[in-house]
Amino acid sequence: MLKLFRLLFIAILLGSCLTLSAIDWKTWQYNDIRITSAPKDSAYATLMVRSLSQRINAFQMKLGVYPVRPLVITILPNRQEYESLTTGKGKIVESSQAFYSPSERIIYVRSPDQLAMESYDRVLMHEYIHWFLDETMSGVPLWFHEGMAFYYSGQFGFPAYYSFTQYRFLGYKLSLSEMAHQYPRQKSYWTMFYLTSAFAVHHLQSKRHDQWIGFWDRVGVIYSISSGNEPYKSDFAQTFYSAFRISQYAFSLEFDKVLNRYGWQFPLLGINGLIFSLLPFVILIAWLRHRRHLKAMPEAVSEDIPEPEPSDSPEQDDTSPPAS
Repeated sequence: MLKLFRLLFIAILLGSCLTLSAIDWKTWQYNDIRITSAPKDSAYATLMVRSLSQRINAFQMKLGVYPVRPLVITILPNRQEYESLTTGKGKIVESSQAFYSPSERIIYVRSPDQLAMESYDRVLMHEYIHWFLDETMSGVPLWFHEGMAFYYSGQFGFPAYYSFTQYRFLGYKLSLSEMAHQYPRQKSYWTMFYLTSAFAVHHLQSKRHDQWIGFWDRVGVIYSISSGNEPYKSDFAQTFYSAFRISQYAFSLEFDKVLNRYGWQFPLLGINGLIFSLLPFVILIAWLRHRRHLKAMPEAVSEDIPEPEPSDSPEQDDTSPPAS
């Protein structure tokens, strides 16, 4: 039975390789991004890579770390090609829109006809950040990987904040120490995993801002002294402790206490949301009542004021001398 499974697995790999090799790939480079796609996707890829390059430059400037090796992206032309590469890589990858392969150092993404245009840029930026962390550091925990990718790809905002408080209110809880090396087995916890990771990064960036800057300064200094084709990578655990003066486990315990307050914010956000949603109706009702009140008021009667009759003789100036 085991031999049969091995043969089946080899057949799937060979089939996928033959299928990929049959595609008439087109490869070109824009700045530090190398794109490979089928000809049908090259026009959109040309527009997409320019926008992505601008976002990458802004991200690197914010952290002060500048990778030297090019980013490699492959756009898979159809659903079958994507599924052939993701099969067996875990349920999260299999249900994803794009993924980063650390062994190949390549980002694979679905073609534009499989993915909403407005989210394409965010998806690629998300995967780029995975590549960026893999390029500059070693031993990066999974929660930091996903937290950075979620936070800096533009997926972090009020909807994420609201969802996070809702999950906490409903009793969904994950500790960073549990999120270091694996995703939750239950699919219902996947969203909570990403949100908890993003809020952990947000906490470090906002509440420990000076230490956050020092963390990336250390990463940038070590990376800048790289020589040859293989750059030096910072050890995450050592760099984390040096910058924040706390171990990852101790930070996990600290962050667990911070998370306790988020669940109780959900009812308040819900009440505020209800008030704001009803506000237009309140204004409309007030306007209608005001209009009805104006119609009920009696009309003002204007009286004709008679004009003064003209004088027969011109008025004399009292200051003029009397006639002699």
